[in-house]
Amino acid sequence: MMKLVLTLFIVIILRDSSDYLNSVWVYPVAKGCVNTLKLKAKGKADSYDCELDYTFNCTYKIVKDTLFLTEPDDSHEEDGGKVIFHRYKYLIRNKALFCISSGELVKGKWIDKKIKSQNPPDWKRVK
Repeated sequence: MMKLVLTLFIVIILRDSSDYLNSVWVYPVAKGCVNTLKLKAKGKADSYDCELDYTFNCTYKIVKDTLFLTEPDDSHEEDGGKVIFHRYKYLIRNKALFCISSGELVKGKWIDKKIKSQNPPDWKRVK
């Protein structure tokens, strides 16, 4: 019985994650400027920032109705190659992502802040 429950749990988790594999999400920043998030295989993601004209190589995981995204910010040459890590937590609802928290890695510790969900959502799924 325990094996059956464990198997069902694993199937549900994998099915939920696979529903988002190769999905594409957009966030309009300004007229003619759209950020794009692409969820790829093996927990990898590309996050394109149109204002910086830069693509961040991210990692992600999905647990139930929540997307956890970690983004290394290596886009600023003036930082002398220093990489700053950010993480975001999104609630997935009706083909939309609502950011509910964000954080930054500072001196080896995550500093998180809660965010009030926006309506309309931050990101909308287009694929």
